[in-house]
Amino acid sequence: MKNVINSRDIVKDLEDKGLVVDDSKQFNFYIKNFNYNTVILNYSDVFYLDENKKKYDPEANSSHLIALYKFDHDLGNHILRYILVIEKMLNTNVAYEIINEFHITDRCLFKINEKFIIQNILPNFNSVETHLSPKLFIHSWIKYCSTNKITKKYYNPNGRDEMARWENCPLDIMCLTWSFSTTFSIFLALTDRVRNRIINNFRLYPSQLKGFSDFLKNVLNIRNLISHNYPIYNCEVKYQSPELSEIYNSIFNISIDHISVMNMVELIEYFAFNKTLVSNTKYYFKKMQVPEKFKARIEQKLNK
Repeated sequence: MKNVINSRDIVKDLEDKGLVVDDSKQFNFYIKNFNYNTVILNYSDVFYLDENKKKYDPEANSSHLIALYKFDHDLGNHILRYILVIEKMLNTNVAYEIINEFHITDRCLFKINEKFIIQNILPNFNSVETHLSPKLFIHSWIKYCSTNKITKKYYNPNGRDEMARWENCPLDIMCLTWSFSTTFSIFLALTDRVRNRIINNFRLYPSQLKGFSDFLKNVLNIRNLISHNYPIYNCEVKYQSPELSEIYNSIFNISIDHISVMNMVELIEYFAFNKTLVSNTKYYFKKMQVPEKFKARIEQKLNK
């Protein structure tokens, strides 16, 4: 019985569109194991003859497609490594600054009255994009505490409600269970004073709070794209703002009004206190074995 998804049929269709399959064994391996939609559809853009996208450029071959896929995969993995640094720094700073600002001497936030938390610690809750009420939002902070070996020992089954059952869990330990999305949402909901103290640890000023929030939105989006195997080299930097551009301009002493993927790489490097992400990106780009005409198109996407 013939397979419904057959790599030979896929290869024939691509050849009919003008793609030269110069290494059929390698190409079939990638189609079979990394999904046609990932390897071909996501990375064909720069290899088409024109904007109609019906025919491949006569100089394009299957090895060029694989080379771009590998470059983008390496790029994504390397970016993710430093996004995780930023995530951990934000997570830690959010917990520490809440504890310090409100003098929570035992570090156990959930011993504090829920109404006080909503009104005084999270006054900017309305800026958070969530379907949850403030009360359920706070409860979401403990969603994974029971499955984490570090936090679950603080559980008290005799507590009168869910918050009371976790009231002995210090916030700086509870935060270890938060996702990046949860951490970012808490950051957005905090007082301006606390958020300004947090961004100071990222070498920014209070006037740059809005721009840093937009940066984090983009980081979260890029993180999700990488985690779900979407291409990065040509992705859209969705959250553009004059405030984000101002941060870039002030750091790099340049004047731009639009943030590209490569600009985001530079900002991620800066806020992760790292000096290798940009140079490694350039290294991966240089070693990518595709003709210069296609490299120029790829570079254009990176800087768009």
